[in-house]
Amino acid sequence: MVPAFAARHPPPPSMSTSSTTPYYSYQGPALAPPKTIRPASETSKDFFRNMRDLQNVMADFSDVHDATIALFAPITNFSNEKLSSTVFLLLTVTAVLLFLTAHLLPWRLILLLGGNAAVLSSHPGLQEFLQNLLGDSSRDVKAEPQADRAEMKKTSDMYGLSMPSNPSAAISLLDSVADISLDSYPEEREVEIFEIQNRSLAPYSDSEWDHFIFSPVPYDPLSPSRIAGDRPRGCRFFEDVQPPAGWAWKTKKWKLDLDCREWVVERMITGVGFEIPGAGPEGSMANEEIGGWVWDLPSQSSSRDEDAVATALGYQDYGSTSKPASIREKKKMQKGKQKSISRDWEEQGNSGFNGMGEWRRRRWVRVVQRVSVSSEIDKEKSSNQGKT
Repeated sequence: MVPAFAARHPPPPSMSTSSTTPYYSYQGPALAPPKTIRPASETSKDFFRNMRDLQNVMADFSDVHDATIALFAPITNFSNEKLSSTVFLLLTVTAVLLFLTAHLLPWRLILLLGGNAAVLSSHPGLQEFLQNLLGDSSRDVKAEPQADRAEMKKTSDMYGLSMPSNPSAAISLLDSVADISLDSYPEEREVEIFEIQNRSLAPYSDSEWDHFIFSPVPYDPLSPSRIAGDRPRGCRFFEDVQPPAGWAWKTKKWKLDLDCREWVVERMITGVGFEIPGAGPEGSMANEEIGGWVWDLPSQSSSRDEDAVATALGYQDYGSTSKPASIREKKKMQKGKQKSISRDWEEQGNSGFNGMGEWRRRRWVRVVQRVSVSSEIDKEKSSNQGKT
């Protein structure tokens, strides 16, 4: 703004100046129009000079940005976890201390000394002086005899703490202080897989269960894939089941979850029946197979089909007026028993295949533990060497 004001208020001619009249006066109206900077045309030399200067500034900014990343990225990206953890702890402690003592520090003096130090550090003479000073100190340390070093080590101990005698000793002391143990026990989780079996509900067909697939979802009656009409997805064999990415198997075998009630209630699955452990022969399945199964309850359409078959075979009663009272009472008792049985289907199950639907499943679990990146790289190297 000073050059702009001087352009509008130029000094008077040199011939009119005298000892009594000031050479330059800030009073009075403006004597010249304001100086405006017009944009250079695209075909002028100034335009190409400005473009060259802009490219140079962008190149300098890119170089500074790359140099900053090359300097701070290895410290902060946890490629060296001990170093990055140490820096993180130091920054945390420093932030806490500054939060408590920032109002007591002379920030103007600190910024003044820090700025002067930063400017002077770029002077070649000072850099040469510091290099010579460090070289002389290192040569002096090498020239000291072994007895003097032991004596210095004895005298450097203060209140039971060893004090560093040179910069290299100080760095080694900091490394020993910041020795952070990162070899903690790997995290463990439990993964699950559902063994799904299927059977045919067609009349006069074999009612045996056939193994269908191992799926990560139970494929219950209200699952989205089943409502959409999709078949369950997964793999056919246990050997094909792989651990999640970044994890490895800890146990060698899968374990069957016999307490199926827990995961059924946890997922709020309805329309299924399951076994109760220790329920006796009434709650066990008819084929005396290993438990843990959760089966679908028969749908209303299947019960209607059974009634239609019974009607076609002539087992339906026509009219209720000709029935004696004893038969009606027996049918009422049977209906009450059927209602109680239907209520207990989801908790006690029903013996035989008549109380089951088309699908059944049971849950298998296995323990996995987290794998580090180095171990995965070693596995990939070993597998590549084996292939070659």
